[in-house]
Amino acid sequence: MSLKNTQLKVFFCDLTYDTIILVSDTIPINIGFIASYAKKILKNEISVKLFKFPKNAIESIKKEKPDLICLSNYSWNSLLSEHISSIAKKVNPDCITAQGGPNFPHDDEQQKIFMRQRSSTDIFIIMEGEITTTNIIKRIIECNKDKKKILSKTIDGAAFIVPSSLNNKNIELMKGIKSERIKNLDDIPSPYLNGMLDHFFDGRLIPFIETNRGCPFKCSFCHTGDDYFQKTHLFSTDRINEEIIYIAKKISNLGVVGLHIADTNFGMYPRDREITKSLLRVYEKYNWPLQVMSTTGKNNKARVIDITSLLGNIFSVNMSAQSMDQDVLKNIKRSNISLDDYYGINKHLKEAGRSTKAELIVPLPGETKETFIKGVNEIIDSGVSMLCIYTLMILNGTEFKNPDYKKKFGYESKYRIVPLNFGEYDGKKIIDYEEVGIKTNHISFKDYLELRAYALFIETIVNGRPFDEFFIFLHFFGVNKTKVIKSIIDNIDKAPKEINDLYNDFIKETKNELWSSEEELLNHYQEEKNYIKLKKGLVGGNLIYKYKTRGIVKSYLALLEFIEKIILDILINKLNIDENINDYKIQLNNISRFCRNKLEGMFDYKTDQHQITSKFSYDIVKWLDDSNGASLSAYKSTNSIKYTFGFTKDQIKTRHDQFKRYGNDLNALSKIVTRISNLESQFRKIKLENGETRDIYPTSTEGDRFTRYTLAN
Repeated sequence: MSLKNTQLKVFFCDLTYDTIILVSDTIPINIGFIASYAKKILKNEISVKLFKFPKNAIESIKKEKPDLICLSNYSWNSLLSEHISSIAKKVNPDCITAQGGPNFPHDDEQQKIFMRQRSSTDIFIIMEGEITTTNIIKRIIECNKDKKKILSKTIDGAAFIVPSSLNNKNIELMKGIKSERIKNLDDIPSPYLNGMLDHFFDGRLIPFIETNRGCPFKCSFCHTGDDYFQKTHLFSTDRINEEIIYIAKKISNLGVVGLHIADTNFGMYPRDREITKSLLRVYEKYNWPLQVMSTTGKNNKARVIDITSLLGNIFSVNMSAQSMDQDVLKNIKRSNISLDDYYGINKHLKEAGRSTKAELIVPLPGETKETFIKGVNEIIDSGVSMLCIYTLMILNGTEFKNPDYKKKFGYESKYRIVPLNFGEYDGKKIIDYEEVGIKTNHISFKDYLELRAYALFIETIVNGRPFDEFFIFLHFFGVNKTKVIKSIIDNIDKAPKEINDLYNDFIKETKNELWSSEEELLNHYQEEKNYIKLKKGLVGGNLIYKYKTRGIVKSYLALLEFIEKIILDILINKLNIDENINDYKIQLNNISRFCRNKLEGMFDYKTDQHQITSKFSYDIVKWLDDSNGASLSAYKSTNSIKYTFGFTKDQIKTRHDQFKRYGNDLNALSKIVTRISNLESQFRKIKLENGETRDIYPTSTEGDRFTRYTLAN
């Protein structure tokens, strides 16, 4: 058979699990880039189709029998991609299968193990995929689809096992030299502007754009820390602007409110201001995007703040730290901005009414329980809106996969399901899992569990300011947020049953989600009774967000009650304050009602959007605006003060989009919590007695302080 008169049929798949919810919910720009580049080079020699949903891919594979299927290879879908490869092989034994993405070891021996476990995949693409995928397609065409010839010599940018050696004790690895990175990224045709991604504008998927590639930082826990990615290459601003306009026109009437930016350091480069201006222009014309999600630059935060300020709270600034301990930072080849800069930046952003997000990872090499909590205290006290604490994922392509590195720092690891990444496709149960660090020379497993609980209560009580009024109240007495968190954990046995159960269930499930081996995990969930628990959402989710959602959606009244008691205990027993204690009880009761009203119905799809009107003994709004740590007692009013709490039309629109996309059970709500740019944006707005409607917290220190809103009826 000659290919001269026949197009090579190529499928590109960036697959997501969709058993409970749509786990990876972004338009697959990654395979769009690769398919666009291949089509540009090979023109009519190939036909291409792109897929996101497994069932669609399986149906088309069986119907059309592709010659080549290229699948994304991430920690969350690698085994799903392998399963689809196996289906393609059954349908067409001559089909060539390839996986590409960051979930691939760098060491030869680890590569052999990885590929042997994925024997239905013929070829693995190393690093960036456009040039290498085109090399693979050229080889297939040159060899007239003869698999033996295709895999008879190396392919630049790719690795594979010689098929005849696959079942031998010593398998033979063939690996070509790394493909050059594309320096002028506009050489890759835009898969948006050429229409290749049009069928993904379905009201379910969120648009994804990329403005540059590469990362100048060398963090050892991240695959972009490799030397290969050190230089940053750019798409032109003209092209990006065209894409943003194109997307806005298509998406604005679909009810999708968000946008993801794939960059590792958005806002760090001066030209990002132009991109942000473009986003602002489409927002003003199309009322989209209402949320922008991206990782912001790790250095030059002043520029990041300046650039992203154009979008206000639509865009939150990420103050990633990973650790605050200098020895740990050296171990992971990372540097942070100074603590003084942290304080200054967060003060500026808070005064401007903007939210900030920081990140820590546990356990990192050399970190102790004490140094970690000290770092948590420093970051929270700096004034960040959110501190996300992640368990260390031991990823392929990073130093943490190196056995010598693990041994040096005493790492012990376990395996757990990547949250909600499982499904039954073509009659087979497929589960993707991840390896996580749970113990080092410096942190015991007991420490790990305690720090996970610490992370849960920071996520639930501090992040997004759901109960911030309590902390502002305590600031007058010199008590910081972490003291409250510690008191909550120390007194958890005295908490209302709802909160005590939440804590104990979380610890139990944190232990039970961990497995000693991949085989043990997979064998357990292949049993139907255990798999049913996964399908029901009883296990296999993101535990931090699952229990945070349970706390602020299902149990926020019990949390309010417990926080009140904890604060009174701090005032009476820790600070020896008994003078005016009855006044403080009244103040705390006012604060508790205020918090309840701003949170009510925030993620409740059943609630009507009625407005709530309450009377207070204190001018709480004026007190919040003060921001100078004043006592609430100074804002006591001779007459009751009436506030009305309600949602805006944009908030309701955002909520409807989220419920439509994810659903409304606990796992769905947990996903929504991870997808919103900041929790504050979901609070009810507040209408004052003079008719002014505004955010609860001030948005600027000078000029017009507040955005005005109209509450929905």
